[in-house]
Amino acid sequence: MRPVLLTFCLILCLTLWGCRAQTPPEPGEDPPDTADAAAPVEPAVMPEGPAAPEPFAADFSDAAFLGDSRTEGLQIHSGLSEADFFTGVGLMVNEALTEAKIPLPDGSRGTAVEALAGKTYRRIYLMFGVNELGWDADSVFKDDYVALLQVIREAQPEAVLYVQTIFPVTKEKSDGDKTYNNDNVRRFNDRIREAAEEADAVLVETAGLFDDGAGNLPAEASTDGIHLTHDYYLQWLDYLREVSVP
Repeated sequence: MRPVLLTFCLILCLTLWGCRAQTPPEPGEDPPDTADAAAPVEPAVMPEGPAAPEPFAADFSDAAFLGDSRTEGLQIHSGLSEADFFTGVGLMVNEALTEAKIPLPDGSRGTAVEALAGKTYRRIYLMFGVNELGWDADSVFKDDYVALLQVIREAQPEAVLYVQTIFPVTKEKSDGDKTYNNDNVRRFNDRIREAAEEADAVLVETAGLFDDGAGNLPAEASTDGIHLTHDYYLQWLDYLREVSVP
């Protein structure tokens, strides 16, 4: 009987040892090492995306307007007292770089580009072309426009440059004038589109904003065939608000 008793005691000891191995550790004890223990997972860190651009100022206080008497009319009729206008009656695109025709804050006059140097702008609107309709070489007009845009971009690298095509003239004006007619307007607008593309500026198709259905400025939109009346200047401003998206 002794071998049987010895065997029984051995089995009992092995059973008790197995239960001891599966007992959870007492508080303060280190847990037993296990080959299958999962490593702790670090929380994922998502990269931050670019901040959404701030909307442009509703009052155009972050904007500058460059152009001739049409843009000057926008200043007079729009009520944009916070925006900066650098304009001149009869101002042409080449003169914006070379002619001191723009009033400066100190009372002197400078070029349009010199006037822009006094402040940092987020957007700059340009409209040139109606006074240049008599130029023989519209390719020179395009080259001068590109040069102007490049100089402005160097001076205002953070600004969005908006290049506007020019409005047509009324049918009466177009039919009776060898220079200020809508055939020339269409020709120069093609050069404006080329200049905007070459200079990587934003093209604004203001040419089609006012159209009598035959490519003319509506007769009621102007008293002289070229410049807009008050209500049409306000419509122009509303259109610029629509296209001014950061």
